[in-house]
Amino acid sequence: MKKYIIALIILYFAIYIIPLGGRPMITPDEYRYAEIPREMIESGDWITPRLANVRYFEKPVMGYWLNAISIVLFGENSFAIRLSSAISAGISALMLWMLVRRFSKDEETAWLSAGIFLTSVLVYFVGTFAVLDSPTTMFLNGAMVCFFFAASEGKWTRFKVLALAMFGIFCGLAFLTKGFLAFAVPFVAIVPYMFWEKRWKELFILPWIPILTALLVALPWALMINFRESDFWHYFFWVEHVQRLLGKSETQHPEPFWLYIPILLGGALPWALLFPCAFISLRKNLKQVSSAPLLRYAVCWLVFPFLFFSASSGKLATYILPCFAPLAIIMAIAMIAYFRTGCSKMFNGICGFMTWILLAGAAGFTLYQMLANCKLFPELYSPAELWKWALAVVAVLIWGIGVYAAWHSPKYRLKLAFFMFSPVLMIFLSNYIIPYGILEGKAQGLYLSKFRDRVKPDSILVVHPNVMHAAAWEFRKSGLLFYSHSGELEYGLKYPDTKVRLISEPQLDAIIRKTPPGKLIFIMRGDFREGIPPARFEAYEHGIMFSNF
Repeated sequence: MKKYIIALIILYFAIYIIPLGGRPMITPDEYRYAEIPREMIESGDWITPRLANVRYFEKPVMGYWLNAISIVLFGENSFAIRLSSAISAGISALMLWMLVRRFSKDEETAWLSAGIFLTSVLVYFVGTFAVLDSPTTMFLNGAMVCFFFAASEGKWTRFKVLALAMFGIFCGLAFLTKGFLAFAVPFVAIVPYMFWEKRWKELFILPWIPILTALLVALPWALMINFRESDFWHYFFWVEHVQRLLGKSETQHPEPFWLYIPILLGGALPWALLFPCAFISLRKNLKQVSSAPLLRYAVCWLVFPFLFFSASSGKLATYILPCFAPLAIIMAIAMIAYFRTGCSKMFNGICGFMTWILLAGAAGFTLYQMLANCKLFPELYSPAELWKWALAVVAVLIWGIGVYAAWHSPKYRLKLAFFMFSPVLMIFLSNYIIPYGILEGKAQGLYLSKFRDRVKPDSILVVHPNVMHAAAWEFRKSGLLFYSHSGELEYGLKYPDTKVRLISEPQLDAIIRKTPPGKLIFIMRGDFREGIPPARFEAYEHGIMFSNF
């Protein structure tokens, strides 16, 4: 069993750590969560989050602190700003392994739960992307794991007190990362579990230590930001939480109730293909597995937060990431039970189907790309990107061979290992083989970096909000002017000391007239001009224009 743990550690470093800097930064999220920490380091103000030196109250500070520490250690690059997400995914997997190993007393189930978590599509992509969802999920997973350790102790021991204290600390850290979600997810999962276990009276006793430690963690910064920016909590609580939950804000991604069903299924690939096997296993062993506290806990941890997120009007795919740890536990328990009871027919059938689909997909894509290069079809990859799609085809073929090996392996440990590890090369290469046409609109730094030598310390940058994140990061300038629209900085630009940075067309015209040639730089996306007089600018590609008035 030790070799499986070593293989899992190698898998983690191969797909989460090594390729972190392998693709360009993507706007707006990655630039946002890079620029805010950079400005914290530059200004020395680690209390008030600012984006382009404008107050930015959408999130608390822990995620920015983690990225700022990484930048200090590893420099201003894509590896540094993604590292906290990747480490968070690894720590989550480690905590799952500890939880399942302790309470299932089964090494195989423990390593499989960690492997399922790390190789689920949504966990992987969020875990290698510079957003706050992976660190938030790590803290929530830590809270849920610690609570179960505490609840499983019958008597009040030092270990139980420590576990409850850690539960509160993790909730406090999650709150400092993404707000009141830190308390909502544990609440909606733990309360049903305690009623299911007929231990609801303990709900009046267990929360007091976690409440105290959560306050000790969260209160210092909460008070400091309140003294520094008295309006922070009004915006953060009312707009970012109440209006998002009730769907009162047009900017909070309103979506239908059922949206997370396909996202959960797609995000759990390739393991979602084994859901029928897991269902058969759970149904066949229902009495045995349903009596296990760990499985009951995982069910409550999965179902009730999923319903909570679905009930919220504001939805993004990444919001349900906290549901993937319990899903991995349930899948691991079900799949081990599936094979130990002598089942394998459906698993083999699924692997056989996957084998032919992957091989046919590789052949079909090769044919399509060759015809596209002959101008018979719209091309996904340009002729200069032959190496990208060739590597993709090789990786899919290896994936197919691995699934074939899982299909025909005589031992179930090998079946699960081949199924888990066969897509690793494809996952690794996904960082390097993204078509240029896809990157063109999202990796704005690829173009802006060409003009770094023309942007001087005394240059005046006027930007459209859709490129402000990349412009501030690539040119290391936070004092931008915003033309016509304020975008996500609408609230921050209402303050008296920053509202002058939102300029209209007449104001821009006045700035053009009094600024020496070449000193004023207007940055936009594509050909979006919005009434800018082109005769007054020296036009450059990709929306970069230098004044020549």
